[in-house]
Amino acid sequence: MIRIWRGLFIFLFLIICWFGMEAVHEFGHVWAAWCSGAIVERVVLLPISRTDIVDVKYPLFIYGAGASFGAIFPVLLWLVLKLFRVKVVYLFRFFAGFCLIANGAYIGCDFSVVGPTDAGLLFEHGANRIILVLFGLVCVSGGLFLWHGQSRFFFPKKTF
Repeated sequence: MIRIWRGLFIFLFLIICWFGMEAVHEFGHVWAAWCSGAIVERVVLLPISRTDIVDVKYPLFIYGAGASFGAIFPVLLWLVLKLFRVKVVYLFRFFAGFCLIANGAYIGCDFSVVGPTDAGLLFEHGANRIILVLFGLVCVSGGLFLWHGQSRFFFPKKTF
């Protein structure tokens, strides 16, 4: 019976990680738009997130801020909670790794570079494809590093 509850917890936690990652990513776009004087028309989180922005004056800043903030903020949150020795810090470490992998793969592996994806818009406005791929490699590697050894919290050896 405990395996069913553990499986349900992991399934629900992955859904929470997905929507949390989308929210943090889109907040990066919103923050950058506000800072640059652009207008945020709408933010959509379900099922695939997007932020509609008009009057974009600094496209590289705005389109790059989603993945950058979406990768950095969860790691900083995890580090702060680790510093304060929060009991469930392992959940935030997993979430930080999840965000790094998702944002890194989204920017670094989007080789279509056309259309309204962040990587496509960054490339369209002059971003170097090599920089996008390097961002992806660093983020995905960092996320896998954070995930390393986390299974012991989700699948302990002793089950009562």
